[in-house]
Amino acid sequence: MMGGLLTTALVAVVVLATLPVRVPFYSSWGPLVLILAEFALVWCLTSRLRANAIASGEEKALLLVYAASLGAVLVPALAAAAGAVLPALLAGSGMFGAAGVWGYVTHSDMRPLGTALFMGVVGLFIALIGNGLLAHAALSFRISAAGVLLFSGLTAYDIRRIGASAHRRIGASAHRRIGASAHRRIGVYGGGGAAILGALALYLDFLNLFLLALQFMTGRRR
Repeated sequence: MMGGLLTTALVAVVVLATLPVRVPFYSSWGPLVLILAEFALVWCLTSRLRANAIASGEEKALLLVYAASLGAVLVPALAAAAGAVLPALLAGSGMFGAAGVWGYVTHSDMRPLGTALFMGVVGLFIALIGNGLLAHAALSFRISAAGVLLFSGLTAYDIRRIGASAHRRIGASAHRRIGASAHRRIGVYGGGGAAILGALALYLDFLNLFLLALQFMTGRRR
């Protein structure tokens, strides 16, 4: 997760420093191509990981490529709201950390929340697309506030889910009395693929928290 975030930040900084945002690539077809490539990469990564059809080390390379493409996609948004980037980053980090700690220490069963959170995310992105067409500042402010709360809940859910999965797999490994070398190959998340899927989920949770906090703060200043 941290490697992906650092890659995204590094690519965004390099592009901002070396390439004018208002070049034809960013004002016409460029963002659409990058967004489509981003969705294709994440679909390829998750589908191959779930099918266990990926070579060792390839999953990390795909995650870093995805993170780099997302860094390029974010350049126009970061350039337009440069003054709010640091406050949004601090706010997003605080929300992510608080939600992560709560998800880690809570003993509540959060599985029933999974479907509700997923439907909430779908509704949020539909609202974002609709508001993008309407360009309603007050509605954008409310959507951003709701999105921050939604992804805070999703962060806690993902932390709880990953931790519970790790405990189940460790218990199953101990029950089968597998050897130490095999246990190291399986790992606490049940394999490199599951670990990458967990890292990808948390990466997206944090990134969406940051972007929604950024939109919230820029909307409040208008």
